[in-house]
Amino acid sequence: MRIKNIILISCFVWPAVQAKAIDYPSKSITLKNGLKVIVCEKSDNDFVEFEVWYRTGSKDEKPGIRGMAHLFEHMMFRGTTKYPGRAFDENMEKIGGQSNAYTSYDRTVYHEYVPVSALEKMMDIESDRMSNLLVTQEVLNAEREVVGEELRNGTSNWYQKLNSDRYPFLYPSGHPYEVDVIGFLSEITKFTSSQCMDFYNNYYSPNNAFIVVVGNVKTDAVYALAEKYFGVITKQLQIKKKENIPLLDTAKIKTNELNINFPVQIYSYTFSRPAVSSSDFFALELLTGVLFTDENSILNNRLVKKDHLAYGFNPLGDSWSYYPNQGGVDIIMDAAPGNVRVKKAIREEINKVIEAGVPQEIVDNYIIAAENSDKLNNYKCDAISNKLGMAEYYLNDYNRSYKLIDEYKKITQEDLKRVTAKYLSEERIQLINIKPEQ
Repeated sequence: MRIKNIILISCFVWPAVQAKAIDYPSKSITLKNGLKVIVCEKSDNDFVEFEVWYRTGSKDEKPGIRGMAHLFEHMMFRGTTKYPGRAFDENMEKIGGQSNAYTSYDRTVYHEYVPVSALEKMMDIESDRMSNLLVTQEVLNAEREVVGEELRNGTSNWYQKLNSDRYPFLYPSGHPYEVDVIGFLSEITKFTSSQCMDFYNNYYSPNNAFIVVVGNVKTDAVYALAEKYFGVITKQLQIKKKENIPLLDTAKIKTNELNINFPVQIYSYTFSRPAVSSSDFFALELLTGVLFTDENSILNNRLVKKDHLAYGFNPLGDSWSYYPNQGGVDIIMDAAPGNVRVKKAIREEINKVIEAGVPQEIVDNYIIAAENSDKLNNYKCDAISNKLGMAEYYLNDYNRSYKLIDEYKKITQEDLKRVTAKYLSEERIQLINIKPEQ
């Protein structure tokens, strides 16, 4: 059974550091219609991971269609001219493969893990979905109910509800990420089939997508299949990056206090985070890991393991982003007097980094652990596909996925001190105090 996915705050984690290299060759071509085809030969079993990455997500929505990118992900499974109705799921069941999809602020990704012998069938199906989707009002009505149920189910979990409740306070008006991916139920229930097709026609095309194929395949054979099924699609889009994005480093969040129906207190530290293209990105990624979120981070060791003042730290958001976004970390504690000690300790440790950097041993151990973890993941086709796709999407070069470890190894103590002062100073970092209702 296919399970629908959606990327919400803190539910997708991109590994902070990538391994130096993998032992599988990767190559690419770009078809005349602009579709890039990335192939990684990994011949240890007879399966293949096939992914189609569209450069669209909730960042492309406008008022009145909030939630369209995610709902449209659902619609892509509901039939085309060649494969009507539930033909996608029926073919997947016959093949014995697995399929899924997810929507984030920046991207929508459809992925299948199937026997190599079924790759041509999946190419046929995915190319048909790219060019010949059918959206009827009847099908739309059914999928709107599914999305509405997803939204309602999310509020049954206290932490997911907290994420949903606080999100509207994080971004200034006009920012591409100002509305959470799930959107607004009040707008979703009013979507029309023509609105869905408008979104499809505006963002789904070969030159606004790329495909990644990882598995027991031959590169030239994959190229031939891609040309046969995707190369005939002539649709082209004129896509421009949004301009005049509101600055986050000078924007204030819209509240400093929230209540929850759960017996804990949370200090939610929020700070602006640069886009992946920024020269600060990798240094801030490393900093947040060694300071907050790693199991052996400075503050986790002090506040959780040593002083027992907090239960743990939870990172917020998908740090890899196309535009600057709001990042942060939740420090979850017992709801009791004296938690001001936690705020004091956090400011002390941040100031230490501003003054002296991070002990080099902590940095080195963090990189070694992350590199080893990533090497282990390199045995998985989907992990390799994800790394290639993320590097291609955000860095415009899938080969960078093999070299990201070097980005972290060249970070100096001066870099760490600089980004700490820039993003986590008392003037920049913001706090939401989240307490039980009673």
